[in-house]
Amino acid sequence: MEKLAKFLNWEFRTHLKIGALIRIALVVYSIYHDSHYSVSYTDIDYKVFTDAARHVYKGESPYKRHTYRYSPLIAFMLLPNVFYSRTFGKQLFCLFDVLVAIAIKVLVERQLKCNKNASNIAKYCSLFWIYNPMSIAISSRGNADSVPCFFVILSILFLQTDLIKGLSKYVLSGIFLGFSIHLRLYPLALSFPMYLSLGEYNINRNTKLLSGVLSLLPNRKQILLTFSCIITLFSLTYAMYSLYGYEFLFETYIYHLFRKDTRHNFSVIFYYSYLTIDELSFDGVKTILQFFEGVILFVISLTFGTKPETLPFALFCQPVILVVYNSVMTSQYFIWFLSLLPLVVHSFEIKVTQAFMLFVLWLSSQGAWLFYAYLLEFKSREVFIFIWLKSVVFFCANIYILAQLIKSYRPGYGFGQVCKPNEIKNQ
Repeated sequence: MEKLAKFLNWEFRTHLKIGALIRIALVVYSIYHDSHYSVSYTDIDYKVFTDAARHVYKGESPYKRHTYRYSPLIAFMLLPNVFYSRTFGKQLFCLFDVLVAIAIKVLVERQLKCNKNASNIAKYCSLFWIYNPMSIAISSRGNADSVPCFFVILSILFLQTDLIKGLSKYVLSGIFLGFSIHLRLYPLALSFPMYLSLGEYNINRNTKLLSGVLSLLPNRKQILLTFSCIITLFSLTYAMYSLYGYEFLFETYIYHLFRKDTRHNFSVIFYYSYLTIDELSFDGVKTILQFFEGVILFVISLTFGTKPETLPFALFCQPVILVVYNSVMTSQYFIWFLSLLPLVVHSFEIKVTQAFMLFVLWLSSQGAWLFYAYLLEFKSREVFIFIWLKSVVFFCANIYILAQLIKSYRPGYGFGQVCKPNEIKNQ
């Protein structure tokens, strides 16, 4: 424990350097691995990004690459893959990974500025991202989700701190939020609790209807956040539409609304989707699932999103619900909520042993699914029913873990206000 304590107390810059070196080492290793093993280390999406960038480099549409269903901005960012180095994109995504850690440190420290232990708490929070095996693997394998995650964190940073003072910070927050939504649709769910957090509500069972409605009217901060987000999103979308037309709209946004993925999918309705992929014009089961998903998202927003101090937890819960209840769930989606976990991890009043057991539950239930998926994809075994059963287990595990985190959530707990290892101070 003493060695661990010394390690944690190293300077933040040292941890950043170690985290960057780990990611760079894995990027270099991926070249060797891909040339010697049948199971590629590099994410299939990275190859899709590179092919799309190659089309753009030739002056063509990135959507000439089949299965490219992202914003053209990703293909633009990876143009150096074509003429400079095929690992450039991985290096870029790892850089964004490190920038996420820096943004988390700054955000948490400024959120807890009145706390004497703010600097240490913020550093420990950022370590949850720097040394997170999932974030390390996702970025070094060439997945682009660290990019929208970074812009989401930036949006929260300007919204909840005085890094920039005055009303302009809400404009900047909206701009970064709009940019992240353009890259990935999931931050759209974050916009509602962010909007609510800027209001003042005095609603209870004795509030008259008119007074309740008036209290929900947007104030200046909410208007600035909303319009800057909408204008940014519309400007980027229109610019890409002017370049690639309806094909851009369909592949980047519309496709995901009706997508059915019967492979690489942790979703609880995976097997159902596989059995009915060519039979249903209207998917009632998926519609019901999305209805309950919407209800839970709304309730979470109202419960934790109306107060600035509990907003980070609302933002963490939103992508958890989105991912768990989605009809398509892949490993890269976990980054959406894992990037927000460091913002609230200090607010869980939970024993280390219990936290470890929850982590083991999440990891083992996921690993069991991956085992049968491996048998299906690489050994060609008929194990669909077992994959579905493991999807049910994984779904229940995620819901149980979220419930435990909600129960243990204590705003301002701050790791028990720990300043140094084995030393507890109350604020």
